[in-house]
Amino acid sequence: MTTNTTDSSNDEPLPDWWKPPKNPTLALLFTVLSLLSMARPTLDHHWRAKRSEESWEKHKKIAIERLNNNNITAGLVFTSSAIFLSTTPPLTSFLPYTTRGCYVLILASFTHALCSLIFGLAAANNYGASDRIWARDILTATRFRLYCTLLFISWPFICLIISIICLISSLLIACYASGVWWLQCFATIDIVLFWVWLPPVFAWCALEKRVDRHHIS
Repeated sequence: MTTNTTDSSNDEPLPDWWKPPKNPTLALLFTVLSLLSMARPTLDHHWRAKRSEESWEKHKKIAIERLNNNNITAGLVFTSSAIFLSTTPPLTSFLPYTTRGCYVLILASFTHALCSLIFGLAAANNYGASDRIWARDILTATRFRLYCTLLFISWPFICLIISIICLISSLLIACYASGVWWLQCFATIDIVLFWVWLPPVFAWCALEKRVDRHHIS
């Protein structure tokens, strides 16, 4: 049974190397890395999770579940791209995804989905085997170690994003190369309505917003 023992050394405030860099560009990259690895724009909650065994186990469980969900999605993308690579389109003139450009993008999607699976399994196993003290005093002991650990955890998600973008780009190129006007119109509307607005809206919702609690009734 897990005991809720608190390490007094962890009562200290957030270390400087856990905070975003002062450079605006580096701070943006730090925020993106934090979102991809810990699903938060900052690492405050990650540091607080190391204060007790109970908090650490909850944090680790959530992180591993995210990695497992990523592995499932990567497996689906891997299978889909493999099907496109190994089969010819039933109507070549309708959706010619076997052209050189489309085929290269599908191959890139296939390889990045495979990388996502490999790194996802490795990250889930290694992070799951890490205890609280090891993660605090070894994996995140310095700024370089912290960034390497975050990059290691986020790499499966990065590979999956690249894989999905490559696969979607290949299908879009095939749609526009088909010469079918209504299919081209449908692809354009689909991009505008379902893809263009999603990344900025997600980024806006995910970033921390300071709320003045004095105005909350």
